[in-house]
Amino acid sequence: MASISKRFTAAGEPRYDVRYRAGGRAVEETFKRRQDAENRVCQIEAERLKGPVADPRRGREKLIEFAERWLEARTVKGKPLAPMTKQGYRGLLHRNIEPTIGGYALADITPAVVREWYSKLSVTAGGDQAAKSYRLLRAILNTAVDDELIGRNPCRIRGGGAEHADERPMIDAEFVFRLADAITPRLRALVIVAGFVGLRTGELLALRRCDVDLANGRLTVLVQAQQIVGEGRIVTGPKSEAGQRTVSLPKVVVEALEKHLANYGQLGEAGVLFTGPRGEPITRALLSKEWQAARTAENAPEALRIHDLRHHAATLTARMPGITTKELMARIGHASPRAALIYQHATEQRDRDIAAYLDQAIGKR
Repeated sequence: MASISKRFTAAGEPRYDVRYRAGGRAVEETFKRRQDAENRVCQIEAERLKGPVADPRRGREKLIEFAERWLEARTVKGKPLAPMTKQGYRGLLHRNIEPTIGGYALADITPAVVREWYSKLSVTAGGDQAAKSYRLLRAILNTAVDDELIGRNPCRIRGGGAEHADERPMIDAEFVFRLADAITPRLRALVIVAGFVGLRTGELLALRRCDVDLANGRLTVLVQAQQIVGEGRIVTGPKSEAGQRTVSLPKVVVEALEKHLANYGQLGEAGVLFTGPRGEPITRALLSKEWQAARTAENAPEALRIHDLRHHAATLTARMPGITTKELMARIGHASPRAALIYQHATEQRDRDIAAYLDQAIGKR
């Protein structure tokens, strides 16, 4: 319970001290008028019904300062943030949060401040950037609540963190082969592996000779390679524990890898499979440049990304009759059914197959 006590200053003026506990500490606030003190007591008791009362003095840290500490200390399932994830968060923070509300004290960030920031960001940076930045801000302020620096998270925009990405371009197997033939020969096998096995870009960049078992037609994913600003190429574990996996390869992929290993890639068991023109591990930047050239040569949609090859492989796999979500998750390295179900969506060809089936079923009556 909060209490009020009256006292007088040396000049004989009355003061009203409100005392209460917040975050395990005794807190005292002073008011000149009793009515203001009573209003504060009512506010404290109302906050207490919602959860722990935050010490207002502890919420004076600036958002950007707290956010930087949050980035360094943040863990997911007991593990520090992956370097690429931390780099992405830091980019959002310095691009979309620091210049606008980064200087606010934590306690001064109200729902109204968040709404105004989000509304302006949606216009200046676009809906997807606003959604990503909003999710980051909400996570940071959730920790501030846990640390009892603020009483409640001011991020309360319904659907504020939802992205509304456009449907990705759909391509067929024939087009994957066309793109593979259009790209520089040393990367042809990369396109084949991406388009029919469905590895992530970082997983492709980290593949080594020891990860490929052509005799048994298998490929093992153990690591991924990322390009981090200021650090260069670093190799870490996959995006999630489910990312470490061994998958069986279609014959077309085995054949592409046989030709590739005979002509390209670093030597030795630990040699990197996909390299640049000087034999160095290929970077995302160089891969993107080569991809753009191949995409242009084949008049592919401008929005088609390398990651869409993974989308093709996963969607093609999801069409297999009788395949379970668990089997699909294991093959593409997803930890949650929700992520795997993305690839089990309807396609135009699949929809035609359904219509043909209905025609056949109706004709039997």
